Amino acid sequence: MIRLSGTASPRWLAAVGAAALVGVAVPAQSAHATVLTCGQTVTTSVVLTADLLNCPGDGIVVGAGAITIDLNGRTVDGIGLGTGIRNNGFAGVTVTNGAATAARVEQFDYGVRLNAGTSGNVVEKLTVHNNEFSGIELNSAHLNNTVRNNLVDRQSHSGIAITGGTGGNLIADNTLTNNQGLGAVVRNSPDNRLERNRITGSGGSALALENADRGTLLANTAGDSGDAAITLRLGSDNNLLQGNSSVRSADAGLVVADSTGNRLLSNNLHNSGDSGIVLQAAHGNTVTGNDVSRNTGGIELSSANNNLIHTNIASDTTGDGISLGLSRNNDVRENQASRNGSKGIHAVGDAPAGTGNQLIRNTTTANQGDGVYVSKSVHTLQGNIARDNKGWGVYAEPGNTDGGGNRASGNGQAAQCQGVVCIP
Repeated sequence: MIRLSGTASPRWLAAVGAAALVGVAVPAQSAHATVLTCGQTVTTSVVLTADLLNCPGDGIVVGAGAITIDLNGRTVDGIGLGTGIRNNGFAGVTVTNGAATAARVEQFDYGVRLNAGTSGNVVEKLTVHNNEFSGIELNSAHLNNTVRNNLVDRQSHSGIAITGGTGGNLIADNTLTNNQGLGAVVRNSPDNRLERNRITGSGGSALALENADRGTLLANTAGDSGDAAITLRLGSDNNLLQGNSSVRSADAGLVVADSTGNRLLSNNLHNSGDSGIVLQAAHGNTVTGNDVSRNTGGIELSSANNNLIHTNIASDTTGDGISLGLSRNNDVRENQASRNGSKGIHAVGDAPAGTGNQLIRNTTTANQGDGVYVSKSVHTLQGNIARDNKGWGVYAEPGNTDGGGNRASGNGQAAQCQGVVCIP
């Protein structure tokens, strides 16, 4: 097959003849109907008119910038090798589906892959399924690529992956279902945005950030994850997670491990197999306005220091509403921790002088254990409300600081409070 690139003289075109150009991708200002062969390098805008089936390697290779590849409801199909649609560095390319029927990219190592140097690409409206490593991957891609409105289903590993230092890209409004590994993962890559994606049935986490800084996860939904719904780990710092939701994850709703400076704002995380939010060796994070009710636990800190835990709902769990284990200098204030199966707020562990946790103006009611329980010393309790708990309203071992203004009534222990003075 003849493929034309660049500009050709009218004399040469006349010599070739119109018959030789049938099914060939020739340069044009607009896309034209095209029959491609497996592995063909495309240098102009095209609209597919036939399927590519059983490709032994790559399906389509991008060979020029500023072109559109319209799959037009066709299928690009492999045998488990290569990449369905591969771009090795061209800018301004759109891969789309202009037809009402699904356009499928399936049975390759990678469904769609944007490699080093790609910028300003759009991948949209595709059905990408049954590929090996990733359905859609941005690998060392550059800036301003957009992946939107795709169905990414049943990859053997990840649905969508951003790897290799890829930064400044948008992953939005995709549906990711039944991928056997992670739903979407950002690995070793900063400054990416994942917004309004719907992720269900992932074998691992629905959303995972690994050594990924300054990202934004906004209004994504996750269901039935085989691990924690959302994970930040391995030094994923200074990310914003806002307005995300999860249900029925096998592990926690949201885990932050070995990561600092993240903002977890107004997320709704329910029916998890572990706590709604877990901070593990995670320092200097802000956890504000989240609803983590109806989990195994509410908010759980383990060896996590200098965090702000503010105005969250940590109620109706089967365990503790808020627990702090071996954690120091956390500011826990104005949270609701009620109707939990154990304690409302539970702090365990000594701290050196001046590094205790601050428990301020929290409300704990109708918990099956104590409202607030603080073992060991140097923590501060001030202005908390504890009513109708089965155990103590507030229990603080000697050595803690009574900041005053704690209130308690209707609790199971007649004295209401121990170690601090409570008024009704």
